[in-house]
Amino acid sequence: MIRLRVDSGYCDMRLPLRTVFAVCFMLAALCLAGPGCATRGVEERPAVDSERVVCADFETVWGQLLAAVTTGEEKLSLVDKKAGFISFQKNIPVGGLDTYAFDDTGMLMSHASANVVMHVRFESPNRTRVRINTKITASGKTVLDVFLSRERQVVLDSKGWLEREYFERVGVLSGDTPDITD
Repeated sequence: MIRLRVDSGYCDMRLPLRTVFAVCFMLAALCLAGPGCATRGVEERPAVDSERVVCADFETVWGQLLAAVTTGEEKLSLVDKKAGFISFQKNIPVGGLDTYAFDDTGMLMSHASANVVMHVRFESPNRTRVRINTKITASGKTVLDVFLSRERQVVLDSKGWLEREYFERVGVLSGDTPDITD
């Protein structure tokens, strides 16, 4: 509330002391919270090597990929040889999450899994193209979530290690190791 006093021919505006303190407190709070509320810039991630050409026929590569994803760690959800798709889910240990994904969330993670889709295409009698798409989802809590007893899911960017593991398994599983080119 502003008081307007007119004494001796001039106008004097005075604010009550509690109003001055309230305004100063709000300005201090905005100055402290302002940088925390600012948007972060987009961080560029390095490109993931998710596509390779294998110098082997389609049947050989398909058999090697099926052998690579049926080790017991993966849960197959789709296998369609005619369309060339293999889809599966793999659980990732929370302690090893930083190996497979960029985690800049600051959350305490409790569960993580990778949803992987492999697309195998015939190019020529001795060339097969393999593309691996990976989406890593994790469940976790921030400090505020711990107090509110809730858990949130986040999608994390892949670092490319999981894709590299499956490309290496394709090379190791064949006796004559097909030539894999980028």
